[in-house]
Amino acid sequence: MKRQEREDGYTLVESIMFIGVVCMLSIAIIALVNSMLDKYRMSRVTQQIIDIQKNIDYRFSAAENYADITPRLLNEEKIVPGDMVDGNEIYHAYKGEVTIRPARENSVYEVAFNDLPYNACVELAMVDWMTGYNSNLVHIKVNNKYFTWQGTNATKLPMDYSNAMNACEDNRNNVIIWQFQ
Repeated sequence: MKRQEREDGYTLVESIMFIGVVCMLSIAIIALVNSMLDKYRMSRVTQQIIDIQKNIDYRFSAAENYADITPRLLNEEKIVPGDMVDGNEIYHAYKGEVTIRPARENSVYEVAFNDLPYNACVELAMVDWMTGYNSNLVHIKVNNKYFTWQGTNATKLPMDYSNAMNACEDNRNNVIIWQFQ
């Protein structure tokens, strides 16, 4: 009977080490993909509010009356970006509900993004709405804190990083309401 002098294959320790390396690489790849997806969502949600404001201003600029703003009109006339529409409902990139409605006797309109994560809340709160020396933004409300260009009961715009961080809560329930004229 002939004995095998050489053994092929891996030992148990080598196999465990190999599996550990593969698991660590998998975790790193998953974290990288999640980071990239979050950056995409962040840039997309920022672009969504900018597109909504710009499209509503183009559509209603002559009338200066926002009484006709309804989700149906916004969807039918493609004022809201297509990736935000699900039936008759409007959602932002983080899948929170978006409401758009006239306010103050139809002379202004409000856009509300609900259920924003902390990082998105901070980023959106700091969007620069200045064009030249003026802005269509009347005020912004982050959770329950108002920011405006002038007034006594609110913090002044433009918003800085520390004010945005303090206004946003460290959860996924942040609400930002922009009011435009």
